[in-house]
Amino acid sequence: MKHTLHHNRHIFFPWKAVVLAAVLLVSGSFSAHAQIMDRINEIKNSDPFAISGTVGAGAGISYNSNHPGSTPFSANIYASINLSFYSFQLPFSFYFANNTTSFSYPQLPTFHLGFMPTWRNWKFHIGHSSMHFSNYTYSGLTFLGVGAEYQGKKFRMGVFGGHLQQATRIKGYDDRTAFQQLADSLLGLNVPEADLPQYRRDAVGFRIGGGNERNFIDFSFLKAKDAIKSLPQVWQDSIAPHDNITLGLSGRFAIKKWFSFTANVGASLYTQDLRDSFSQLVRQDEKVDKLLHNTEWLLACRNNTILRFAGDAAMNFMARNFSASLTYRFIQPDYVSLGAANFNQNSHSIGAVINTSLFKGHSNISAVGYFQRDNLNRKQMYTNQVATYSINWNNNIGNNFNLGINYNGIKQDQYDGTYKVVDSLRINQIVHTLAVSPCVNFERTYAHSINLNFNFIQNQNLNKLYVGGANVMTMTFGIGYGIDFDAIRLGFDCGYDFSMSTSQYAKYDAHTLNLGLRYKILKKEKTNWTLSYNGSFGYNVQKLEGASNNFSVSNSIGSNFSYKNAHTASLYLSLSNFNDREIIGQRVQSTLDCRFTLAYSYAFAARIIKKMTKEERAEHKLARQAQKLQKQQMSTK
Repeated sequence: MKHTLHHNRHIFFPWKAVVLAAVLLVSGSFSAHAQIMDRINEIKNSDPFAISGTVGAGAGISYNSNHPGSTPFSANIYASINLSFYSFQLPFSFYFANNTTSFSYPQLPTFHLGFMPTWRNWKFHIGHSSMHFSNYTYSGLTFLGVGAEYQGKKFRMGVFGGHLQQATRIKGYDDRTAFQQLADSLLGLNVPEADLPQYRRDAVGFRIGGGNERNFIDFSFLKAKDAIKSLPQVWQDSIAPHDNITLGLSGRFAIKKWFSFTANVGASLYTQDLRDSFSQLVRQDEKVDKLLHNTEWLLACRNNTILRFAGDAAMNFMARNFSASLTYRFIQPDYVSLGAANFNQNSHSIGAVINTSLFKGHSNISAVGYFQRDNLNRKQMYTNQVATYSINWNNNIGNNFNLGINYNGIKQDQYDGTYKVVDSLRINQIVHTLAVSPCVNFERTYAHSINLNFNFIQNQNLNKLYVGGANVMTMTFGIGYGIDFDAIRLGFDCGYDFSMSTSQYAKYDAHTLNLGLRYKILKKEKTNWTLSYNGSFGYNVQKLEGASNNFSVSNSIGSNFSYKNAHTASLYLSLSNFNDREIIGQRVQSTLDCRFTLAYSYAFAARIIKKMTKEERAEHKLARQAQKLQKQQMSTK
C-alpha cells in the first residue's frame, strides 16, 4: 500500500514557473537586498566555465605480529572534480580503496528560501528564518513562515508564525511527478524522507521587552503543536503528536561596569500525546468540559500534560585587574520546550569563576569551581553528585621565560534514591591532577628552547569498603631541549621522561628518551622538500613480584614534497617493537609493527572559458569589425 501525505500533493500553477526562474537566477538562500545583489554580481563576474579538483593515489605495506594473517598490502585512488558554470558548482568524487569503490555526483539540493528585509528599526522574516527569544522558550530553531522584529532605544519586540518542522515522507513512497519534485525542491517545499515519519509542527511565538543592553527585561511566549492530519492514518496510531506552551522571563540589571545580574526562567506546559483524553472525572462537569473545548486551540490538556520549570541566574563583578562570576542553574525533570534544543534535565548546579592579574599582566591566576547534583524529583534509582575545581597560574617573566602551574580536581559521590546504595559499591572517589611546566626560549646565533615538566595524577577511592584496586598514582618528570639551525635548515629536539606508576595491578618505573630531527632539503618559492625523523626508546622497570622488565622502541621517517602548491608527495616509514605488552589480559612477549606508505596528489584549477575584461571585449569587438570590413572589401572586388 502506498502511503502519501495529502498536504504535499501540489498542483503546478504557472506562477511557480516565475518563482522557479527567479530562484535559478539567484541560486540559493537570501537574507536581504544587498545579499541578492552580491549574488547577482558574483554570477556576472564569474568565468562561464571553470574546472578544479584533486586527484591522487596511495599505497602501503604493513605488518603486525599480533595479526599475521591480515592483508599486508593496501592501495587507494581518488579524484575530486568540481565543474563551475557562472559560479554554480557541480562536484563529482570517486574513491577506491582495497576493492571498495564509492562515487558521488551532484544531486538536486533542497533550497531554504528566506527573505529578511529591513526598514528603519524593523526586521522582517519571510520564508525560512530563525530568531532567539529565550533559552527556555524559543531559541534559534528554523521556522518556515513569517515574522517581524522591532528594536528601538527603549522598547523591542518580535513575533513569528509558521512551521517549526515539516512532515517527513516515508522512504520509497512519493507520488509526485519528477517536475513537481524539481519545483518543490527549488522552492524549499520539498518534504524530506525519513525512516520514521514526523508530524508537521505549527508554532507561533512572540517576545516583548524594554530597556537597553545593560538593563532590560523581556517576556517571551511560544505555542507549538503537531498537526495530527499531516500524517496518514496508518502512522497516527504509532507516533505520538505533541503540544507545548512555554513562557519565559529574562532580565539584566547592571551598576556601571563593575556589577551585573542576569536571570532567565521558563515554564513549560507539555502534552506528550494529543491522542490521549482528559480525565472523565473532570469532564462530568459541563462547565469545565465546555471551557476545555473552547480553549483547545491554546491549551490542549490531556492526562499526560505536565508542568515544569527551569531557570538560571548569574552575578558578575568586574574591576581593573579582577573579575568574578557566580552562576546557578536548575532544570526540573521532563522540562521540554519544542522551540529549543534538549536540556540536561533533573539537575541543578552552581559555579564560580575568579580571574586576577598581577605585575602589570605578567602573572595571571584563575580559579573555577562547579558543583552539580541530580535527582531533583527523588525518582531516580540513585543520586549523583559531582564537584569539579581547578586553579591555573600562568607567569611571563620577560620575553624568554614562562611558568605554568595547573591543578584540577574531580570529586564524585553517590547517595540513595528510590533504591538504597550498597555501602561496598557506593561511588566515593576523587581525582587530583597537577602539572608544572616552566619553559625558557632564547636566541644566541641559533634559537634555543628548554622546557621542564612535572605531572602528578592520583585517582583515589575513598570508599574503604570497596575492594577493586581503583587507586592509581602516577608521577612524571621530564626535560626537553630544542634548537633550530636556520643557516643549514636543520632542527633538532630531544627529551627525557621519567615516570612512576602505582596501582593494585601494576607498579613500575618508566624511562623514555625522545629524539626528533627536521631537515629542509629544499626550500624555494615554489618548491619545498622536508625530511623528518622521530624516535622513542622506553625501558620499564617492573616492581611487582613475578613481573619482568621490558623495553620498547619506536622509529619513524617521513618525507614531504610540494611543488607550486599543486604537486604533493609524501613518504612514511615506521618500525616499532613492544616487549611484554598486555593485550586483553593476555601477556604477549613481543609485538613487532612495521608500516610503509607512499602517497601522491595533484591539485588543478583551469578556466576553460574565461570572462573577458572590458579591454578584451573592446579588442574583440574591433577585431570583428575589422574582419567584417575586410569581407565587405573582398566582396566589392
